[in-house]
Amino acid sequence: MEAEDPFTARAVWPVAIELSARNVEKLRSDAKQYVPATVHALDRVAENTAIKLKGHGSFQPIDEKPSFTVNFTKYAPDRTVAGLTKIHLNNSAHDTSYLREQIATELFLAAGVPAPRVTHAWVRLNDRTLGLYVVKEGCTRDFVRRHFASGEGNLYDDDAGHDIDQRMDRDLAGEPGDDQAELQRLAAATREPDLDRRWQRLQATLDVPRFLRFMAMELMLGHWDGYCLGQNNFRVYHDPVADRIVFLPSGMDQVFAKADAPWRADMSGLVARAVLETPEGGAQYEATFRALFEEVFDSERIIGRVNARLKELQPGLDAGTFAELEQQATALGGQIVARERWLETQLNVNRAGPPTFEEGTASLDGWTAFNPPANGSLSAGRAPDSRRILRIVAGDRTAASWRTTLRLKPGCYRFQGRARAVGVVALPFGKHHGAGLRVAGREEISGELTGTTGWKPLEIRFEATEAEEEVRLICELRASAGEAWFDRDSLYLVRER
Repeated sequence: MEAEDPFTARAVWPVAIELSARNVEKLRSDAKQYVPATVHALDRVAENTAIKLKGHGSFQPIDEKPSFTVNFTKYAPDRTVAGLTKIHLNNSAHDTSYLREQIATELFLAAGVPAPRVTHAWVRLNDRTLGLYVVKEGCTRDFVRRHFASGEGNLYDDDAGHDIDQRMDRDLAGEPGDDQAELQRLAAATREPDLDRRWQRLQATLDVPRFLRFMAMELMLGHWDGYCLGQNNFRVYHDPVADRIVFLPSGMDQVFAKADAPWRADMSGLVARAVLETPEGGAQYEATFRALFEEVFDSERIIGRVNARLKELQPGLDAGTFAELEQQATALGGQIVARERWLETQLNVNRAGPPTFEEGTASLDGWTAFNPPANGSLSAGRAPDSRRILRIVAGDRTAASWRTTLRLKPGCYRFQGRARAVGVVALPFGKHHGAGLRVAGREEISGELTGTTGWKPLEIRFEATEAEEEVRLICELRASAGEAWFDRDSLYLVRER
C-alpha cells in the first residue's frame, strides 16, 4: 500500500517543539547551529531531532517568531517522520497571505520544473503559541529521487548570493571530491565569447529546455528575489544520468508583488544572461514564455486555487487568524489579476513588427511605467509650458523608468530626446546616475542629469546585430530626490545605417 502524502493529507499540521532552557540559550547566541529538540508532528513524537533557526531578511530570533530547519535524521540516521527526513518551518514574514510559496510551487511544477512540496502548520514552542507557518519539504535525497532518474548527483546551495562561478555549498554529496567540476564547466560555457560556440557549450552542460522553463516562470511570477533577477534563492542539481545542470526555485514568498515586473529584463544571474545573449536562447526563451503563459497562467484558475486552499485552512485556524488570512488572500488575488493583464499587454506589444522609419527617423510610443518608487510616482502629463512629458518623481531610493520595446533589423541606431532635471540627487551607487536615456543590456549611457537643469538634448548610439532583435529603450531616473521630465514628442529613434 502506498504511503499517504503528508503534504496533501492534512491542510494544517499541528507541530509542537520542546527545547530545553539550555538549548534555547544556545539558539539565542548562535541561531544557525543545530541543537536537539523533541518535535511532535504528523502523529509522531520525534525525540533528539536537530533544529536550528533559518532565514535572512525574514529572520527572527528565538524569542520572537523564528523560522526553523527541522532535521529528523541528523542525530537519528535511520528515522523518518511520515517518510520525511527534513522540513522547513517558515514564518512567512514577507507574505501575510501565507499562500504565495505554495501557489508558486504548484505553478513551477505545472511547468515541469522540480520544486519542494509546500503545506502549512500551526506551531507551538514550549509553552508559547507561535501561530501559522508555511511548511516546505527539505531538498533531500528523497526529494531529488522523485524528480530525476538518479538521485545520486550533487545538489548545490548557497546562502551568500553567489552564482555558479563561485563556490557553492553541497547540500547532498554525490560524486566524491569537492572540486565542483560540473559548475565550473557551466561557468566556462557562459563566458564563451563566440555566441554560436556558447550555445553549443551551454547545451552540453545545462538542461536548456528545463532552464528556459525555470527562467520563464521566475519572470512570469515576478520572482525578483530569485536567481534570474536577484542571483538569490536557488539551488542547482547535477543530474548524473543526463550529465546536465538543473536549476531549482526557492524562496518564493514575494511573488506577484509587482504587476509590471518585466518578462524580459536585465538579468542578474550569470546563466540567464548567457542564454539570452545567444540568438537561439533569446528566441527559445520568448517561445517558452509565451507557451507557458497560455498553459499555466490563468488568473481565474490560480485564484480558484487560492480560495480552495483558504477553505482547506479554515478548520485548522482560529477565527481571527482566518479573517486576516482571508483579507490578504483577496489582495493576492488582485495582484494575480493585475499581473496577468500587464503581461497580456506587454506580450501583445512585443508581437508588433519593426517601427516605421520616415527619412530614417521613427517616432516612439507604447511607453510603460516600470518599477514605480515608494513615496514617488510615474505619470504622463504636461509640463507648465504645455509640452507632453513622461514624469518620474523620486522616492528615497528610486531606480524607475519609462520603457518601450521595439523589434529592430540589423543596423546602427541613435535613441534621442530632450529631458530636464528638477532637484535631482543621484543615488550614490550603481552604474547609472540621475536622469538619462539608456538601452537595456548595453553599457553605453546618455548624459546623466542631476540638480536642476533646463531642457537638455540627450542621445545614445547602439547597434542591433540580429534579425528582428528585441530592444528596450529606457527613460530613467536613479535618484534619492527630485524629478525627471522627458519631452515625449522629442523621443525618436534614428537609423544611421
